[in-house]
Amino acid sequence: MLETELALLRQIRRGFIFFIFFLCALAGASPPSHALLLLEEMVYIGPKAGAATFKIKNTTQRAEAYRMEWVNLKMDPEGRKKMMAPGETMPGVMPAQDYMYLSPRRLMLMPDQLQHLRLMVRRPSDLPPGEYRSYMVFSPEPVPKAFDPANPQVKVSQRTEATMDLLTGFRIPVFFLQGETVLNIAVINPGYGRNQQGKDGIHFIFAREGTRSAIGKMEANCMAGEQPVRLSETRIQIFTELPSLDYFMPVSDIPPGCSVATLDYMPHPADPDYTGFPVRMAEIPLR
Repeated sequence: MLETELALLRQIRRGFIFFIFFLCALAGASPPSHALLLLEEMVYIGPKAGAATFKIKNTTQRAEAYRMEWVNLKMDPEGRKKMMAPGETMPGVMPAQDYMYLSPRRLMLMPDQLQHLRLMVRRPSDLPPGEYRSYMVFSPEPVPKAFDPANPQVKVSQRTEATMDLLTGFRIPVFFLQGETVLNIAVINPGYGRNQQGKDGIHFIFAREGTRSAIGKMEANCMAGEQPVRLSETRIQIFTELPSLDYFMPVSDIPPGCSVATLDYMPHPADPDYTGFPVRMAEIPLR
C-alpha cells in the first residue's frame, strides 16, 4: 500500500511540474538561467608576469550579477577534481589565492556587456619557487532593481555569439609560476587498439614529474601520402599532485596509406617550455 501511495504522489508531482512549465511557455517565460560567453578557459601567469586579464560577456538580454570567491581543488588518480576542505593541505599543491588580487570582486553585467577582470600577483620576497593554483568561482546573485535592462541609456548590441547556460555559477583555474620550475614529461606504453567500450583508438599513459603541472594538448597524426592527417586530439591536464594519467584518443577512421601514428604534445602557450612547435612523444604502428 505504501509503495502505491508513493507512486501516486510521484505522478502528481510530475504532473504539477509539467503544468508549471506549460504555463510558463504560454506566458513566454522560461526558468531563470545565467548565460555568459567565456573567452578563456583558464588564467595562466608565467614567472615573469605580474598580472593577467580574464574576459567574460553577458549574452542575454537581461542584467546579470555575480560575485567572485576563491576555492581550492585537488585532482584524484582518475583525473577528477575534488574540493579541498578549508585548511586542508596536500603534497604538491600550493594555493594561489593568498597571493592574488582580483578586481572587481562583484560583477554587474548589462545585456551584451563585455567585462574585463584583472588579476594581479603579489609575490613576497621569500615566496618559494613552484606552481601556485586556485580556482576563481563566479556565483550568481540577485540583480538589484535599480539595474533595469530596459533603461534607454543602456546600449545593446545585436551581435549573436555562442553562449554557455549557467544555473549555479562556474569556476576557472588560476595558475601562476614563481621562480624556476621544472617539468619532465613522457609517454608510457602507447599503442593502438580497442578499449572496453569497443571503440578503436590510441591509448597511452602520460607521465609528469617536477614542480609544475602538465597542461596542453596531444595530437595524433599520420602521413597519408605526402599530406599529414589528423587522427585525433585530446587535452592534457595533470596537476602537480599526480605523477601520471591514462588517456584514450578515439580514432574513427584510418585513411589508406596511414601505417604509423605520431603523438605530438603542445604545451600551454604560457608554459616556459612553449616554443610554438609540438614535442614528438611517440610513434605507434596502426597496422
